Amino acid sequence: MNIVYGPVPSRRLGMSLGIDPIPKLTCTFDCVYCQLGKKRHKVRGKEEVKEPFPTPQEITAGVEAALAEHSHVDYITFSGSGEPTLNPHLAKAVEEVRKVSRLPVALITNSSLLTRSEVLAAAALFDLVLPSLDAGDQETFLRVNRPATGFEIDKIASAIGRLARRVPIWLEVMLVKSEKLRTNTDPDSIGHLIEKIRLIDPHEVNLNTCVRPPEEPVDPVPEETLLKIRERMEVELPKIPIVIVPKRTHSRSRLLREEELSGEILQLLAVRPCTPTDLSDALGINPAEVGKYLARLAEEGKIGRRVQASQLYYTFKGE
Repeated sequence: MNIVYGPVPSRRLGMSLGIDPIPKLTCTFDCVYCQLGKKRHKVRGKEEVKEPFPTPQEITAGVEAALAEHSHVDYITFSGSGEPTLNPHLAKAVEEVRKVSRLPVALITNSSLLTRSEVLAAAALFDLVLPSLDAGDQETFLRVNRPATGFEIDKIASAIGRLARRVPIWLEVMLVKSEKLRTNTDPDSIGHLIEKIRLIDPHEVNLNTCVRPPEEPVDPVPEETLLKIRERMEVELPKIPIVIVPKRTHSRSRLLREEELSGEILQLLAVRPCTPTDLSDALGINPAEVGKYLARLAEEGKIGRRVQASQLYYTFKGE
């Protein structure tokens, strides 16, 4: 799959041209809600990654090619199939991307490596950073995010706070529920989260839940629960906007040639599971047309199907 993918419809960033700047499925966490399956390579840092990282030149070439084909892009976003800040050339990559585009550049990160000074400095170069914080205490952090050894939530939260004083951040809090696991929505866990959010003082808090199906026994948090958690946060954090991330976006992009559709669908599904409606929004074509391509790709064994909460999702099965 390409380093650059999309544009994809983002529930927070409109049409986002994505950059996956790491070897596929390489991350510092193994979150219970991850939608990318169990074939992840969990590492403590870039020094444990054996495969080569995409270079700034490769990233920039991909961005230029994608922008030449797609006119409707709202953000260029470093994200992808794992933790993007593992790439040791992140700062240089941002600088090179800015030479070929005036679009705002965003970073989506699990926040784990912001404790490293060079990573914090690189993150501060972005127009917007969306760091995650799913737990306010170490016990919940270990249970929900399942990090590689050596990570401490107190140090991570402090690093996010330092970043928030240098660049706008929207702090993402992923909330999940489970009948088999204790997760992060009980009153005590929310209380610890509120303490950390107060310390960080982000520009905005985004409350989110797992819309796309993870492979672990966790489920989305009901909307009424999200509303109650938001109400509590608004009372205890009156100066910080608390936003519930919408379930989907209605933004659209347009392909130049019909023969590109299958490839575009595979690129989107390689990043995350999608419903036919998600793909219809991203590709700018009607759902019936999307269904035709999905049926063909499924027959070829390139994609699979998964059902969550009575909703059908399509998933990438690899080469």
